[in-house]
Amino acid sequence: MSNLLCFSLFLFSILSAATSRSINETETQALLAIKARILIDPYEVFVSWNGSRHFCDWPGVICGRRHRRVTALRLPSLNLVGDLSPYIANLTFLKVINVGNNSFRGPIPREVTNLHRLEELVLANNSFHGELPRHLARCSNLKFVNLNQNALVGEIHAELGSLSKLRMLQLAMNNFTGTIPPSIGNISSLQYLSLMQNQLEGHIPIELGHLSNLRFLQLASNKFSGTVPKELYNISSIFFFGLADNQLQGQVPPYISLSLPNLRFIYLGKNKFSGPIPTSIANATGLIQLDMGSNELSGPIPNLGSLQNLQALNFGDNFLDSSSDLSFLSSLTNCTNLSLLWLYKNNLTGVLPDSIGNLSTNLNQFRIETNFISGTIAKGIGNLVGLEYLGLFENMFTSTIPDSIGKFSKLKYLYAYTNRITGEIPLSLGNMTQLIVLSIEDNLLQGNIPVTMGNFNHLEQLDLSQNRLNGTIPKEAIGLCSSIIGVSFASNGLTGTLPSEVGNCKNLILLDVSNNNLYGEIPSSLENCLMLELLSLQGNSFNGTIPSSSKRLRSIQVLDLSIMIFQGEYRSF
Repeated sequence: MSNLLCFSLFLFSILSAATSRSINETETQALLAIKARILIDPYEVFVSWNGSRHFCDWPGVICGRRHRRVTALRLPSLNLVGDLSPYIANLTFLKVINVGNNSFRGPIPREVTNLHRLEELVLANNSFHGELPRHLARCSNLKFVNLNQNALVGEIHAELGSLSKLRMLQLAMNNFTGTIPPSIGNISSLQYLSLMQNQLEGHIPIELGHLSNLRFLQLASNKFSGTVPKELYNISSIFFFGLADNQLQGQVPPYISLSLPNLRFIYLGKNKFSGPIPTSIANATGLIQLDMGSNELSGPIPNLGSLQNLQALNFGDNFLDSSSDLSFLSSLTNCTNLSLLWLYKNNLTGVLPDSIGNLSTNLNQFRIETNFISGTIAKGIGNLVGLEYLGLFENMFTSTIPDSIGKFSKLKYLYAYTNRITGEIPLSLGNMTQLIVLSIEDNLLQGNIPVTMGNFNHLEQLDLSQNRLNGTIPKEAIGLCSSIIGVSFASNGLTGTLPSEVGNCKNLILLDVSNNNLYGEIPSSLENCLMLELLSLQGNSFNGTIPSSSKRLRSIQVLDLSIMIFQGEYRSF
């Protein structure tokens, strides 16, 4: 009897060893097949994928401690180029596939659906194309699926709704079409759903309101229409609510802050929402970013000073009004983390309060253009020393540009055109050495162009046209730097000559000094502006000849020399 037992044990050990060798060989060959489909391996990850050591020691391969079977393939962010071998399905113990952030292409192998132990499938930021593999629901243990940023097409299969353990589903930035399957609402474990930037359409299914554990919802940049199901506004666990850039309509519910107490980010911009901004939004004290821009909202802007964590606020491009009272701006002084404030293109009226200077010094972008705001530009605005973008254009501002504007040492973009601003351009403007665009045309500015504009070392566009400026064009202002591409001093009362320093602007594309009182010769240095496409000198009194060197300006598309006085021979460009 004991001999028979010993023989049985011996036979079992032989069979086990044979089976183990067979399994090892199967997994080795599967991994080598994966390696064979890699065309570019800049970090030489696969060089050591050979028989010199066990595959469990190969880079990116993780094995179980007990059975030494491949359980994870982690090869993210390695700049790999190739496609994914269908032999990956022979790694039957796989729980994790992560090849994200590479350049894989081709279809996702349908054989992946045979990996019944699979829990994580991360193929994001590659170039996979074709449709989602059918029967992906066979991978019933899936918890995380991230296929973002590929070129996948077709519909999102309804069978995904049977993945009862799924926590994260990311299919964003692909080309999926059709509608969201209502069955997605059956995945009660789902916490993270991102379908943004596809071609999905139709109504948002009310079944999504059944996702009681959902924390992150991102459906932006699709073609969804109709109203938002009220059930979505009742998922109390949501902290990120993204529906921007669709064709949704209806009103934002007045109880939104009560039903979504954990809300931190809300993006409803670029839709067709109408009605008022709910005053209760002020009770969502955890809000960090609030975007309701580019809709059809109307009525007043509520005081939001209670949102002390707020970093970004966008109510721009609506039909909001202020009844000549901009006091809501004063309430925002409590939002000390505010970095972006967009109120542009509304029906706001009234005068900017002096308290504007008490807004957060972290404010980076302040846009109130295209409204009906009047009065002076508050001197306190100079306290907003963190500004990089300031949009004041197309309002009814009067009086002068305050000297305090020179405190904007970080400002890159200043747009204040089409107002009624008077007085001289302050010398302190020259302190804004980071300026890229200065656009203050179509105002009532007078006096000289300040020589301090020569401090603009990064300027690309300068427009002072349609004002009442006089004096000469300073050489410092016209020979600014090689980066400038557009200059307009048109329709002022400038006198003197066109400085020869204009030839320093070698990347200049547009130069318009029309309708002034300039005289003298056209500088021959213009020949250095080889990129010049539009040159308008009309309405002046230049004399002499057009320089023969101007023939070098081969990029010219628009040349206006009308109503000019020339002496000597005329030579065309």
